[in-house]
Amino acid sequence: MADQTPQNRFRIQSRAVLWGLIVLYTLLIPNAIYVYRFIEARFGLVFAGKIPLLVVTLLGIGYVVYMVRSKLGWKKVLYLIPCAVIALAIFKLEGNPNKHIHIPEYILMAWLVYAALSKDYRGKGMLILVFILASMLGVVDELEQGIHPGRTYGWTDMLVNTSSVLMGIFTILGLTNNHAIGGWEWIGYLKKFKAVIGSILFGSIGAVFMCVNLFTVQAAESVFQGVYPGWMLVWNILFLLIVALILNLQRDDIFTGSNLRGATGKQTFSTARLWLIPVLSILFYMHALVVFVAITGLAFK
Repeated sequence: MADQTPQNRFRIQSRAVLWGLIVLYTLLIPNAIYVYRFIEARFGLVFAGKIPLLVVTLLGIGYVVYMVRSKLGWKKVLYLIPCAVIALAIFKLEGNPNKHIHIPEYILMAWLVYAALSKDYRGKGMLILVFILASMLGVVDELEQGIHPGRTYGWTDMLVNTSSVLMGIFTILGLTNNHAIGGWEWIGYLKKFKAVIGSILFGSIGAVFMCVNLFTVQAAESVFQGVYPGWMLVWNILFLLIVALILNLQRDDIFTGSNLRGATGKQTFSTARLWLIPVLSILFYMHALVVFVAITGLAFK
């Protein structure tokens, strides 16, 4: 009956909304270029190129204002230093100004992931998971851009995305006080899901090879058939089948934790599950996207 309380119902509903927002945001990010191009056409290339810098500056000012109003202490301003260093490095090394908009995009992505995880995560290591998940979604963004009209797949964007996620982590450290309720007890629950962990490892290694081979496809002027290795496509399909099989065989243990007793045990299990299901879901989407490209014959560029 405890799960039927208004507080628990609100937590369940807000959790669903947050994860849904992350999915929607990930799908919409490649379309942000249309807004940028509209501004560029309306106000000029120079004005549009300054927008990312303006947004990042406003975010920094907003950070300081919130810090002062919340009386968090001036030491928190130190977290802006690595953010500024990362931002300046991106502005310096990446000459294309429309790439700079990835900075606020993935700072926001880090915060969205943090907000979603916070609903259930109990223990240490949450910000590590935020970094992993948000960075993986940055790779998903690039895969989506490969089949998006007017966009291209690129490793520099992945690097900018991941660096921007790190900036988001620093701002989370600065603007929040409690990042760890509990310890590392959740790690003990991972041993119950060796098959899931094995599939994540299998899918992660495959994702690395997949991303590398997609650059070959890109270099071959978007020709997928005959360029993307057949063994890699088998790997993609095999991973999808393995995940489907594991989730079917272990769905009760993974999704409900029906064999657990006590609130503490269930909370710790929920934390362990957050290290499994989101990572597995993102990997599944990555591999499924490439299989989709192979089946439909879409150009990948």
